[in-house]
Amino acid sequence: MIVTLLATAFLILMALVALFGYKILVKPNTSVEGLNTEQCTICRKKFTKDQLILRQIGDYKLLFFCQNCVMGLYSEISVKN
Repeated sequence: MIVTLLATAFLILMALVALFGYKILVKPNTSVEGLNTEQCTICRKKFTKDQLILRQIGDYKLLFFCQNCVMGLYSEISVKN
């Protein structure tokens, strides 16, 4: 009888741990810093959106470029011309 009660308590405990663990893992990260940052398309470093240049290609593709990458591209095109 005691083994049955212990097994039932263990199963209930495991179900609760799984439920709370699932809630913690699925919970979205909604920090203010994460909402206002993007990665540069070329160097993949994170910057705030006001530091990046935004270019839209087509209806939905957004490209973000940082100042260093834009200056690097400008110097490459200057050398070619």
